[in-house]
Amino acid sequence: MEGYLRLRINPLIRRLITRLLAIIPAIIVILIYGDEEVDSLLIFSQVILSLQLGFAVIPLIHFVSDKKTMGSFAIKPIVQIAAWLIAAILIYLNVTMVMNEVSQFFAKPGNLSWKILIVSGIVFFALLLLYTILFPILSKRKKAASIHMHPEIAGLKDFQLPVYQRIAVALDFSDNDQRLIASALGQGVEESSYILMHIVESPSAGLLGGESDDYETELDKERMTLYEKLLGEKGVKVSGRLGFRNRKKELVRIIKEENADLLVIGAHGHTGVKDWLYGETIDSVRHELKITVLVVNL
Repeated sequence: MEGYLRLRINPLIRRLITRLLAIIPAIIVILIYGDEEVDSLLIFSQVILSLQLGFAVIPLIHFVSDKKTMGSFAIKPIVQIAAWLIAAILIYLNVTMVMNEVSQFFAKPGNLSWKILIVSGIVFFALLLLYTILFPILSKRKKAASIHMHPEIAGLKDFQLPVYQRIAVALDFSDNDQRLIASALGQGVEESSYILMHIVESPSAGLLGGESDDYETELDKERMTLYEKLLGEKGVKVSGRLGFRNRKKELVRIIKEENADLLVIGAHGHTGVKDWLYGETIDSVRHELKITVLVVNL
């Protein structure tokens, strides 16, 4: 998959996906029809595989016959003739089998809708088979470049350093706030302005939103006002925003409303079960935004 499909997937995940794609349909059919139909299912699966074999063998013959792709490993003309002969016999036997089964079904009256569906399927697969055989021969294919995991090195051009005008900082009102604010100030320039954000998640805030006036909400308002005052005294352009209810949605909403071009957010380093318990704010937020996100490990 990393070769011609150029899909870089973890080998464990790749094997899991391919095995499940093979096993799950079989399990579903067995659950529907019962264990007594396993033999029939096995035979049916082999018939399907037999019908699909031509669609796998023909592209393979084209591929291994191409000297531009295979180089000195391309198969010889005599082997090509033998391969095409075997493929033709295989296709003929499969077509004969299908026609015999279909003729018996069509000999019976009724089932018009099924007959139309079967004819449509036969026509579709016949055209697909014809396309598989003729396309590599008739078309002038543009060869893809050799497979590279990374693009060619073109050198580094002049850098255009980003200038962040509006920097949003997600605070949790803990000992980590100073580090987050310092990281944000380090990314700004003299004319940058900063939006301090905190999401109130008390039960009252979850129910009443901005109308909440419980103890936690009042403390958070006081803390935000204090941060604005302290930073303002240092000559920093700052404004504070409180959000309510859903932490992830509120952060995204505030950032978009404030037209921020950089988000500074903290990561506590928990993984696995703790991610499920405490939530993955960073991943949820960054997927909703089109701006730069600076993650500060706390």
